[in-house]
Amino acid sequence: MLDPSETPFLSRLAVHQAYNATHTWLTDVMNATAASGDYIVEGESAVAYALSDKTRETNLTVITDRVFGISGTEEAISHYGLDSQYAFQLEKAMKELKIKIERNILGATGSSAGGQGYARSFKGAFYFAITGGNLASGAASVSALTESIYNTLCQDIFTDGGNPDTTLVNGFLKRRISAFASNNTRNIDMTDNKKLTGVISYYESDFGVQEIVLDRWCKGLSNGETGAGLVLEIDKWAIAYLRKPFTTPLAIDGDRKRVQILAEYTLECLAAKHNGYLSAFATA
Repeated sequence: MLDPSETPFLSRLAVHQAYNATHTWLTDVMNATAASGDYIVEGESAVAYALSDKTRETNLTVITDRVFGISGTEEAISHYGLDSQYAFQLEKAMKELKIKIERNILGATGSSAGGQGYARSFKGAFYFAITGGNLASGAASVSALTESIYNTLCQDIFTDGGNPDTTLVNGFLKRRISAFASNNTRNIDMTDNKKLTGVISYYESDFGVQEIVLDRWCKGLSNGETGAGLVLEIDKWAIAYLRKPFTTPLAIDGDRKRVQILAEYTLECLAAKHNGYLSAFATA
């Protein structure tokens, strides 16, 4: 099985329970930075503290599935290296479903309630970051991501109250970040002098240690831009399942058996402004 099956963003998310097709959660903010109220007059009566209302956030659940069928003959005959063609195809379909979910929670473009003949759609991580987070942008996909631009984005997130700790990028931006220290810096493993390392997996910025995660599915909004990336406070994200992945045998309509693997889920973003996104950077 040659195609890759890793899902770095999905594997890092907390798992919550959704109870409706319109999933709802609440966010609140601290009011400790307000200029008023820092000092009070000696002997003054207590002044009521004005509580801020919580903000209600929503995202719609979507349904993703994979269906496969195995003929009676295909299951009965001997296969080189396989005990069961059905078991192999089931495992493959589960991996394909996981990749579909990863691509959706990253690049989905916005909520739509759907209707007769139309599927619901939802907001992915890039959508939340673009509409409510911070931006670091290149120029027409020509300018390269630099250490200064990256740190400025981390600072913008920090200024908005966030503590970024995870950066998701595709191949070329990962190489750019690995070159931050110096274009000529390399590390030799003294326990094995045949190993030459020029990779950054963690970057210690002024605003916290950032895990630099290579994610081949991180391709911006609509999965259409390899020069895009996300700088996240990862514990502010979760996947909420209305129905966790499950298998359903479909009706037998001849000499075959068919199975549907299905999941219904949505993405929670608990604080959009605690995140940022990279956009339109060079990829060559």
